[in-house]
Amino acid sequence: MNAALAQETADELVSPFDPSRAGVAPLPDRYELRETDKTRVLLCEEAPRVRVRIDRKFSYSESEARELGERVILLDGAGRFGPMLDNTAKIYNLDHHEGCERLFTLATCEQAMLLVHSGLNLSEGDWTIFANEPDLDTVLAIWVLLNYERVRTLSPAARDVLLPMLRLEGAIDANGSDLAEICGLPQVAFDQANERLEWLMRRERAYKSRGLWGSTDPAEFTADVLREIDALIFSSLDFMEYDRLEEVYGHAEIGGGKVAVVCRDGRGIYEVEQLLKKRWGDQLGIVALEKDRRHYTLRRATPLADFLLQTAYDRLNLLDPAVDGRPAGKCWGGSNEIGGSPRPSGTRLSPQELVDVLGVSYRKIDIWRQLGHLARAFFIALTLCLAGWSSVLYAPDLLPDWHPITAGLVGWGAPVLLGALVLSFVFSKRRFWLYGYRGPAGTDWLALAPLAALGGLPLAGQLPEAFPGSARDFASFVGAVALIAVAAEACFRGLVHGVVILDAPVQRAGGRWFVSRPTVLSAVLYGLAGAIAWLPTVVEGPRVLADVGLELGAVAAATTLGGLALGMMRERSLSIWPGAALVFLGTWVGAMLLRVQWGF
Repeated sequence: MNAALAQETADELVSPFDPSRAGVAPLPDRYELRETDKTRVLLCEEAPRVRVRIDRKFSYSESEARELGERVILLDGAGRFGPMLDNTAKIYNLDHHEGCERLFTLATCEQAMLLVHSGLNLSEGDWTIFANEPDLDTVLAIWVLLNYERVRTLSPAARDVLLPMLRLEGAIDANGSDLAEICGLPQVAFDQANERLEWLMRRERAYKSRGLWGSTDPAEFTADVLREIDALIFSSLDFMEYDRLEEVYGHAEIGGGKVAVVCRDGRGIYEVEQLLKKRWGDQLGIVALEKDRRHYTLRRATPLADFLLQTAYDRLNLLDPAVDGRPAGKCWGGSNEIGGSPRPSGTRLSPQELVDVLGVSYRKIDIWRQLGHLARAFFIALTLCLAGWSSVLYAPDLLPDWHPITAGLVGWGAPVLLGALVLSFVFSKRRFWLYGYRGPAGTDWLALAPLAALGGLPLAGQLPEAFPGSARDFASFVGAVALIAVAAEACFRGLVHGVVILDAPVQRAGGRWFVSRPTVLSAVLYGLAGAIAWLPTVVEGPRVLADVGLELGAVAAATTLGGLALGMMRERSLSIWPGAALVFLGTWVGAMLLRVQWGF
């Protein structure tokens, strides 16, 4: 857009209906544009569950509209099909272009008014309004839908302004100016409504006459016209009891018809809670109030609700990188009525991330989703281990100057570690700390060290009694064993454990002791992998089948026990590195014990 033309146009569009020009109190600005999920939406503070998306490219067929989800309203051409009211799927197409007789069909703004007065509940669930071209018919429809609460209780004076405007604009938009004179309005009401519509239209006409319409931001344009409609309909007396928060970052469904609202304000949590209840009523479940930068207070707004704040604390402590366990008390916590973010550092989650985490904290994970995650974890472990065992066969050829044992260890460890790192990066959505790639926290996990060392048993049985060669060869051998230890932890306690970590409660640094489901899963898979890794030690020479089975079973049991300890350590330390160190040490200690005590 040409900047000079745009400024000249803007200077001409100062509204004479602006109450501040008449020396009265200005109306509150209730409309804002916000970026959410990489989508720009128009919001009204008094319609917190309704968002408006405006894009000139929107043009959906009926089948495409149904794929947008529930609680969708399409306006004036955004739906490429006839008018539709589907109360079951909660999809509405307010249109008078396709699939209808235009002469006998109400325009979009009048359809919106009838829909609101017919009892459409826009406070139940999250609604999305889709519009393409922000002509006056569409903008009036958006105004009616965003002001659904006030429209139902308008004063007689306000109704006398709004309804003639809707009737006249509907007649003009549907049938043209020639037939608008027989729209049924008395002459005085007709003239007044026409004057107001002409004023609201002057912005669109000015942009079009100067060639700026196509480059005008439709969302910003709509917000400006909505404010002008406010000035025509309301007076400052209509907002005597109106109060607002400094900023509402967003909200999330938490089940049971309740929502969590994340906001910022200088008042106390109880004052903010009461203010939010005016907007949300009984739907308000949790208030997350930012008092200072990154410091939040969480409050359960429904004392007798069947959800606990502890559920939110657990999920936040997993996903917030500020919760590093140093010290253990630096975490989200409190009672089930009120609590807050880590002290003294605060959270490192953005407001929108906090909204998202609160939403998923109370989302029920059905059995099929859990089974899907279990299947994914099993497939990942199997694939990575097979890749490692396959590459062992070719390692001596790829590394001819290395000792065959060292080459074999590197051949297994390198692809497993690389695969685990790449998949962890993808599945964790770049939140590496969630999969254990962080410094260890606390020290209470050291109590598990003797059991965790059993995790090195499968490799310990394969170490030679004495490694031949130079000091350089021996150093590379030690490095290869370290690579194996890191790869095993990255695969089982990092990736496999991480894939299912959000499906069930897990331990935290300094918290209570228990064995979580992710720990059990990773330990069982680790035990199976350990038994398979032990196979080379039982295929050498003739062996009784029963003895082979007993030996493999003992190795699997011991490795699983070590895996349980390693999983608990990973949760309590928040890190895979203590486990990797213990697997490395356990391998050497185990090798010495096997050689001395059992003659391996």
